[in-house]
Amino acid sequence: MGEIKYIKINALLLLAIIPLSVVGYLFAVYDESLFFLYEWLLMLLILVSTILSIISIVKIKGNLKWVSISILAFLVQFLVLSLFLGPFTEYSLFSVFYIVTFFAIMIFIATFRKVEKFKFLPVIFIIVSIIFTFYMLFLNSLWGRGF
Repeated sequence: MGEIKYIKINALLLLAIIPLSVVGYLFAVYDESLFFLYEWLLMLLILVSTILSIISIVKIKGNLKWVSISILAFLVQFLVLSLFLGPFTEYSLFSVFYIVTFFAIMIFIATFRKVEKFKFLPVIFIIVSIIFTFYMLFLNSLWGRGF
């Protein structure tokens, strides 16, 4: 498989999160007993994307490796957010999320500087990370403990 194919497949897997989330919303609203399907499918999608990212980091030589590293950094950040919103809704995970987001954004900036192709991916990841961070800041302020 070509280097670019790994990145394209991984980008399509990440893009599949959007329609899957719409299905998850419909399950949550209309038939909550099926919501576990969304959770398991999302976990499977993220797991496959993570494995593909690691494989592409190992196989790709050159600057395109950074695109796979940024995809993996985004997935780690998304997993920390998902763990906070899911089973580990505790105040201490705010700081874990902020630390992971800081390192992820540093990786996104380094990726943007180093690659010529797929420059749009780190930009999209930065925008989504900022949205995640504002959401977490909002939740943090609702808990009444300040920033």
